[in-house]
Amino acid sequence: MRRYFVVVIAGFSVIALLAAVGFSYYRWKYPYGLSHCCIKGMWIALYSYAEDHDGRFPAGESSPEASLSLLYSEKNAADGWNYIGAGSELRGMTVSEDTVLGILEEGKLLGPDTCGWHYVEGLTLADDPRLALLWPKVALGHNGRRMRDGGREVLLLAGHIEYIPGDKWEAFLEEQKQLLAERDERAKAGKAVLVSAVIELPDGSPVEKVESFYTLKQHYTGSGSSAAYGGGTCTASGLSCKQLNLYRPRIANGSLTRVLSFGGLVSDPVTVTFVGGVPDKTNVVFKMRKK
Repeated sequence: MRRYFVVVIAGFSVIALLAAVGFSYYRWKYPYGLSHCCIKGMWIALYSYAEDHDGRFPAGESSPEASLSLLYSEKNAADGWNYIGAGSELRGMTVSEDTVLGILEEGKLLGPDTCGWHYVEGLTLADDPRLALLWPKVALGHNGRRMRDGGREVLLLAGHIEYIPGDKWEAFLEEQKQLLAERDERAKAGKAVLVSAVIELPDGSPVEKVESFYTLKQHYTGSGSSAAYGGGTCTASGLSCKQLNLYRPRIANGSLTRVLSFGGLVSDPVTVTFVGGVPDKTNVVFKMRKK
C-alpha cells in the first residue's frame, strides 16, 4: 500500500511539473496573453476610413494613438456604424481589453499608454505603398506570440502584411525614415490621380452612391501593371463615387480599364491611359446601361 501511494504521489508530481513547464512556456510565448487583435482587421478599418475622408487616414488628435481612436468614435458613410466595431482591436497586443473598452465607452480617446499599436499618423492613400502604417509597439507576431528572432508584423500601405525579423528591424526603420522624407506634395495632400466624378444611370441622372451589391472589374495593360495593386474583380455591398477614386499610379505606361455593374446595369468600359504614371484624364463618368 505504501508503495502504491509513493507511485501516485510521484505521478501527481510529474503532472504538476509538466503543467508548470507548460504554463511557463505559454507565458514566454504569449507574454501579454493571447490576443486576437488582427492587424489585417486594422487595415480594413483604416482603409474604409481613408476612403470616406478624401484619402486621409485618421489624424489631427493629441497623439497618434488618439487619432487612431477615431476609428471607433467616428461613423462611416456606408451604414452609419463606426469603422472598428466594439473597439477591442485598438488595444493591440499589450493593453488589456477592459482598459481600452472602458476608455472608448466613456467617449474618450486612447493615448500612448493605452494603445498597443505604433501608428504612423499623417499618411494618405496617395503615399508610397512601401510605407508602413501600423505595427505592434512590442516585438510580437500574430496573436501576440513572441517570435524567436524578435521580429514583428507591419502593415504596409500596399495593403499587405510583412514580417520583419528582429535583425532587420533597424534597417527597416531607416528605410521608413527615408521614404517619409521623400513624400511629395500630392501624397501629403492625399490627392487622387483619377477621380470618379459620377455614376450616370441610363436615363442620364447621376448618383453618388450605390446601396446594392456591385461588381467592379479592373484590367491593366502595359508596363508596371500588377494585380496586387488593383487588378481583378471586386464584389461588395454599398459603393460611393469616392471609393472609385485612384490615389496612386499603379501603372507606369499603359492603360487601366474598369467596368462597374449593379442591379441589372453595367457600365460602358472606362479606360484611362497612363504615360509616365500620369493619366490622360483626371475625371471619369461611369455611364450605366441595361445588361
